[in-house]
Amino acid sequence: MPKLSVIVTAYNIESYIAQCLDSVIGQTMTDIEIIVVDDGSTDSTAQIIHDYAGRDDRIRPILFERNTIGGVASAANAGLDAATGDYVGFADGDDICDTDMFRRLYQAAVAADADLAMCQYRLLDEQTGVLAEPADSHRWAGIGATAIRDLEGDPEGANRKWLLEFVAVPWRKIYRRAMLEREAIRFPVGDYFYEDNPFHWFAVLSANRVALVPQALCHHRVARVGQTMATVDDRLLKIFDHEATIRAWLKSHGRDDVYAPALLTWVLAQLSWVSLRAEGEMQRRLFDKLAPIVQGYSDGVVDGVAQGHVRGNRAVTMLHALRRKDFATFSRAAGYRLAEKSLIGLGLHHLRHTGLRHTAGITARFLRSRVSRGRAAMAAYSLPVPKGRLATKLSDIQFSLAILQRRLDSLEQELRQLRQDRPKDDDRA
Repeated sequence: MPKLSVIVTAYNIESYIAQCLDSVIGQTMTDIEIIVVDDGSTDSTAQIIHDYAGRDDRIRPILFERNTIGGVASAANAGLDAATGDYVGFADGDDICDTDMFRRLYQAAVAADADLAMCQYRLLDEQTGVLAEPADSHRWAGIGATAIRDLEGDPEGANRKWLLEFVAVPWRKIYRRAMLEREAIRFPVGDYFYEDNPFHWFAVLSANRVALVPQALCHHRVARVGQTMATVDDRLLKIFDHEATIRAWLKSHGRDDVYAPALLTWVLAQLSWVSLRAEGEMQRRLFDKLAPIVQGYSDGVVDGVAQGHVRGNRAVTMLHALRRKDFATFSRAAGYRLAEKSLIGLGLHHLRHTGLRHTAGITARFLRSRVSRGRAAMAAYSLPVPKGRLATKLSDIQFSLAILQRRLDSLEQELRQLRQDRPKDDDRA
């Protein structure tokens, strides 16, 4: 039986899967099995996986004939069902793992006799190649070496609640397989995204202790075409379906009283993020989705969560509006009414609310698209493209200049927004 099972999930990533598999095969920890699950890819991903399996007998391919409604959840669960290692780790098929990642996680977990071990990671922007810190990087402050958090000798659940506020992703963690089997922990399967949120909750609330490895040992690719994280439409609303799954688990395990406030805090964090991306009629559907969820919590829980945030925080204002079924206040707090509907106005809105890096990426992709369309149109009619002809308009240039002119101001606004949206962290040992 191997010490560790690494489950790699894949779907239509023929340009990335080889790099991911190379990073897993090249791990300094060699006593591993590598279970690669393809969710019915229509490109050459499955063939690449098959070829790798022929070269390394540690690789066990599981190739679905067709894409499943459960997506990555179905693939990950198939890997869990097949795993035989003492611990289980994950990798998205377009991730890049540090060659020492799984050895360090495994050694930390074994040394602490921990059910869970976790490291930091970095976001790799597919468009720019830039590495960025994820949203929870500040939570690692003060952890300079591998640390242990006891979860069992913590009756108020302070350490568990602290862990629940980390980004839920599974591919920077390893889990004791015996714990997953004992508690029947699997990814929920359904027509929604971000299935790692319930899995994260179930694992954190079931683990005896966690080993924290503060180094960034994984590069997670973002802004890739076809990626879930790049989705900005009604499918984002499905993240809130996980609240019911987690709430039901809490109630069935007799832990709702202790962790309901933490779950509502999680809902509030998702609301703050999704509301900045909701446009058009999606705004009302977001309100209609959240109102019954918020009303499912007692006034005491809602007020307690609100008090844990900065007064005047936009997310808290939305929370109270949802409790009162007040869409007008909800809409104003969410910032839906833009004073300017122009390209520049929309750009500055994104700059204020989603940050310089995100807006710059949008700008670059927009201008590249405009250039590409302009050149293609001229080529279609066999017209020469004059030197410097980029098919851009004055508004495009103004948009770009506006971003540069507002850079410092936008960074200050973004910092203030983050401080307001972030729940107060308790000082914990």
